[in-house]
Amino acid sequence: MVKMSGGPIKFIDGIADRLFAAFGAVALSQFPQFYGQYIQRLGGHLDEARRMLQQYIDAAASLELTLEEYIIEHLESGSSVFITSGEVIQGLLERYEALERAYTALQDANIYTRWFVFLREVDWSIAAGTWQNFMPGVPTTLEGLVYALTGLLVGWGIYSLFKYIVSLPFTGKVKRRGRDLSQRSRQH
Repeated sequence: MVKMSGGPIKFIDGIADRLFAAFGAVALSQFPQFYGQYIQRLGGHLDEARRMLQQYIDAAASLELTLEEYIIEHLESGSSVFITSGEVIQGLLERYEALERAYTALQDANIYTRWFVFLREVDWSIAAGTWQNFMPGVPTTLEGLVYALTGLLVGWGIYSLFKYIVSLPFTGKVKRRGRDLSQRSRQH
């Protein structure tokens, strides 16, 4: 049986405090799982871009051109068909380089910088696809524990801040009443 010393408000406060902390711990402990699934998805995009780019590199090599020369030939051809294909190849090259840079940065990030590197390098369309197919998991690594503890503190902090803000109007009245009563007693 739960003891309700201090009344129902204190009981509800205690329950809410624990719920926010638990929710924060569970939510943030999922970051390593999401991160791993995001990297797998990013790696798939990178592999596909590499495969497509290799086809253009091979086509350029068959004409004894580098990829850059091949792109320039398309862009300077004067034909709107070839100019458009040159722009597509250039865009693919830029996409490949961006994916490779992000993948390398995310792979090299350590446990403490992963969230920051993720936010800096995230491709929102890949993140949305990852979220759509996200499979939550029970973290059993040190990293999962670190994020769970951080989430516990964040959840508890959010609740404490909320409780403080909500209680401000009530604490102000109590303090004013106390001052008013002490001033009245001095006058009498």
